[in-house]
Amino acid sequence: MPAHPGEPPEELLAAVQDQAEARVRADIQGYAKYLTPEAVDSLRASFPGLPPRVAAHGIEKHEPRGADHVFDIRYSARDESFVVRSRWRKQDDGWMVVHAERIWAEGDRRPGFVSRLAARLLRGRRSRR
Repeated sequence: MPAHPGEPPEELLAAVQDQAEARVRADIQGYAKYLTPEAVDSLRASFPGLPPRVAAHGIEKHEPRGADHVFDIRYSARDESFVVRSRWRKQDDGWMVVHAERIWAEGDRRPGFVSRLAARLLRGRRSRR
């Protein structure tokens, strides 16, 4: 149980930290184990090409939204930093990311049409299974 209203539960905070640390270690399986298929699709659609290798992370913001919790995580790479916003929800398997996307600063290069189209096609293919 959180110490103060609005604070995330300890097990959720541990999952958020574990996922962010996996991203820094480039542990794809460790990062992806918290992602639902829909979150994989939304995250993939929000990056142009491959996401950069990162060296550090920090929680920038947390906001409870009903039963969900939204986190903004800032990742720092060698010459840039970026924020990934993730919506976490308690499920049978524990806390999972149900939606994730890169938050773009003004002037950032956004994903092109091909990246968005590929994510949409993959999502449609997955739902037919």
